[in-house]
Amino acid sequence: MAPPFVSLSRSTITRLGWALAACLFLVIAVLLTRTGSMRTDLGRSRDRIAVLSRDLEKERLWTGMLSSPALRTASFTLTPDADPGLRAKAVMDPQSRRAVLVFENFQAPAGKFYTLWALHGNTPAPLGRIRPDPGGRAVMRIGDLGDTADLSAFAVSLEPEGPAANEPNGPVVMIGSLGG
Repeated sequence: MAPPFVSLSRSTITRLGWALAACLFLVIAVLLTRTGSMRTDLGRSRDRIAVLSRDLEKERLWTGMLSSPALRTASFTLTPDADPGLRAKAVMDPQSRRAVLVFENFQAPAGKFYTLWALHGNTPAPLGRIRPDPGGRAVMRIGDLGDTADLSAFAVSLEPEGPAANEPNGPVVMIGSLGG
């Protein structure tokens, strides 16, 4: 026996058509909105990848210096004016003119700060203020030491607050002689 046919009126078919069109329109609107949101997210992700790629390349330059055959290290010695807890290490690549220095226990007394110097012969050149974290640890990356041919050592001074100077105003507390 054949299934009975359902007879639909023309107006019912028209209503079903409009309902189907409305559902289709709603689905398309949702998909377009979601596509726009995904494009925005993709653009942000691409921007973030570009920033991370630049940062990674910078880090490769810094770590590349560690494999340099010309790499030199600095052994820091405390002066009589130093706090006995101060510690520092340095590596320097004369070819790239870069240096990385690590400081420990560098908590300056109130109203003072530590400054790093490059000693070219006997002439000091300021490399910047040492800015330790609350635990007294700091890492300084020097991107350009200048002419490294006559760079003999690094020095650390304890400076009074005030404008930056071209030579130490306070006592030199550490000397980091460069070795091979």
